[in-house]
Amino acid sequence: MLKNLLDKICFAFGVILFLQLPQFIDQYTQRIGGYVDSQQAQIAEYQMLADRHFDGDLNAYITRLKQNPDPVIADSAQQLNTLIVNSESLAHEAEIYETKPLWYTIPYFISHFRIDLVKGTARNFTPGMPINLWSWLYGLVGGVLFSLFFNGVISLPKILIRKKTVSVSNNHPTIHS
Repeated sequence: MLKNLLDKICFAFGVILFLQLPQFIDQYTQRIGGYVDSQQAQIAEYQMLADRHFDGDLNAYITRLKQNPDPVIADSAQQLNTLIVNSESLAHEAEIYETKPLWYTIPYFISHFRIDLVKGTARNFTPGMPINLWSWLYGLVGGVLFSLFFNGVISLPKILIRKKTVSVSNNHPTIHS
């Protein structure tokens, strides 16, 4: 009876835990969106300078910064270049999280997460109860996995004890340790 109760508790815990993954990815997506908006606003400021002085060619503006003899200004060209690359990469990720279905975004998240954004999302994470089918399916998978894990852990001592019993092989009794 206790085993059945613990199995049900493990199942419920797995469901609740796995239901939070889509919620976490939702909040992670919002955080990425905020970063994208902030970075694009910064780039827009540089674009205005490029519009005024380089006929809108931001790359020409960056090249001019690189050629400046003052190392501080030349280094700012590299920072701007890095900002543009990071912004494009984040915008691509945000598009994936916003447009792809959950069955695609969860594996994508597991293989492409940004640790700084994950930490920030985790610090501000608010658990919730998602109401879409994919979230519930992930919850069910989590419940089954936790239940299987629990039952495997419970069965392990029986398996180990069984290996130490006497077996007969080729009519010769042997003891396995």
